[in-house]
Amino acid sequence: MPLSEIGTRTISLAALTVLEVAPWEAIEIAARAGYSHIGLRPVAATPNEPHRPILHNANNRRRVKQALAATGLAILDVEIVRLTPDIDWDAMQAVCEFAAEFGADKLLVADNDPDPARCKDNLSRLADIGAAHHVTPHIEFMPWTHAPDLAAAAERVSGIDNAALLIDSFHLARSGGTVAEVAACPVPIRYLQLGDIAGPIPDMDAILAEARANRLMPGEGEIDLIGLLRACPSLPISLEIPADRLRDAGVSAAERAGMAIAATRRVLELAHDRN
Repeated sequence: MPLSEIGTRTISLAALTVLEVAPWEAIEIAARAGYSHIGLRPVAATPNEPHRPILHNANNRRRVKQALAATGLAILDVEIVRLTPDIDWDAMQAVCEFAAEFGADKLLVADNDPDPARCKDNLSRLADIGAAHHVTPHIEFMPWTHAPDLAAAAERVSGIDNAALLIDSFHLARSGGTVAEVAACPVPIRYLQLGDIAGPIPDMDAILAEARANRLMPGEGEIDLIGLLRACPSLPISLEIPADRLRDAGVSAAERAGMAIAATRRVLELAHDRN
């Protein structure tokens, strides 16, 4: 990893890291902390999470655009859409149009369809819709979804031109995956989500709780982040590190965003030093 890459690799603030704040506030936080990009979540991932509608709310979209213009930040990715047995294709079209409007070419996708063949067909259709807007759907494998690991996610993407993977270090570790499997992956990997965790793989309820609320800052846990960064040189990094224990202790969203990027820079420096 060239030394210059430590300062120039794209580092984006994921929505989940600071989900309690509005997206236009998250943009300002990211800019002050030194991020180059941010992720937008126009579609809520869960029914009960904090969510400010920006997909169809013109006023909120305007505030997001104003914050982007004022800070100079760019959008790395848009999340999250789900491949399910019954897909609202008008909604998929709207999300792709939203991504294109904001200059994001990466769409984060989860596999929530128990039928792998149907999921693959629907991913292909979504890829075609995305291609018209210069947006690429990226499957994110998660242990509780129907693409629970790297191999399953790679199978979904295989053979679809405008589709790719993203690798979340947390999900890689909790699915039992390895850096060697990432390095040997036969389909395109276009970006990373970085966070950390420690301890043996727990049961699925605990994995869900960790994923949504209790990840560690890069370098605080046991994941081979240095190996992952070296296996995926130059890929953009999204910092998705929800840490409710810190939030509940009074650590602000701005402070947590700052902690996340500082920790990531330390890991990038270590990855460079070990070359």
